[in-house]
Amino acid sequence: MGHSVIYYGEDDGARTIRALELGPQDLDWGVVSPEAPSPEQAEAMADAVAIITNGLSITTEMLTKMPKMKLLQVMSAGFDRLDVPAIRELGIEVCNNSPAIARSVAEHAISMMMMVYKRLPQGIDGVKDGTWQQPAKSGEYGKVYELSGRTVGIIGLGNIGTWVAKMLRGFETTTLYTDVRKFSKNHERDLNVTRVSMDELLDRCDVVTVHVPLSSSTTGLMGHREFAAMRPDAIFINTCRGPVQNEAELIEALEAGEILGAGLDVTEVEPTPLDSPLMNMDNVVLTPHLAGSSEERVDRALVFSFENARRALNGEKLENLVQVLD
Repeated sequence: MGHSVIYYGEDDGARTIRALELGPQDLDWGVVSPEAPSPEQAEAMADAVAIITNGLSITTEMLTKMPKMKLLQVMSAGFDRLDVPAIRELGIEVCNNSPAIARSVAEHAISMMMMVYKRLPQGIDGVKDGTWQQPAKSGEYGKVYELSGRTVGIIGLGNIGTWVAKMLRGFETTTLYTDVRKFSKNHERDLNVTRVSMDELLDRCDVVTVHVPLSSSTTGLMGHREFAAMRPDAIFINTCRGPVQNEAELIEALEAGEILGAGLDVTEVEPTPLDSPLMNMDNVVLTPHLAGSSEERVDRALVFSFENARRALNGEKLENLVQVLD
């Protein structure tokens, strides 16, 4: 017989090793590697009630062979690789880890704003190659800017967007947001945010940062129309999913000077192709889908995942069910 709770990840993966350190000793759980032969995987997961997946796809076909399954727990915030409606038709709930990852991604989003405005990558390059301030400064005042006092627009005020708003309070920004969901006036007041339409946000903001799940309705959410509607001195930040931006149209906007710059932790194709025009743009900062990779976030996600698995075993209400908005 297999275990009731399965951590689905590589045997020697860093997160698997951490799971073995943090996993509750009183819980009947074990590790199944995606690299194991399919029959071996199927046998090990046949009695599973909950599966914790380390960013690896579990197919609907695999789940149909697990009659006791109640919970598919995703370690990440994103769930776009899963057919959630089909999984729920099997009587299996899908939960993600957006609360655990939120602080880490929000910090990264703020960092991207700072890197673009302060031209930090260029400054670091100047120190290392002996050209000092020359790569970072251009123009009479260097075109190095402050984030403080800016107007920032958050597209998607979920767990991550909420943390971005919290952190921006220290910069005394005017913070606007738009979202398909409704939030209470108390929530808005606590965050010091104002709800506006997408068009008003694009028109008014110095910084536009997106924090939405990837779905058919958010694919290409930021394209030619949106970049053209932004201010020419505005910057665009994306730490959610690459396809949320129409990359060809983003590149066109950057080349045409429709926006000042961009900070991207995600691109349409990852790893970002070495021949991508984004690689050689002086007004673009790229990082390798790193926003949610802090050690603290991994620990929070693991603890939450095992707690939710315990709820599934006990027939209790599960937390952080994914919301499919399409």
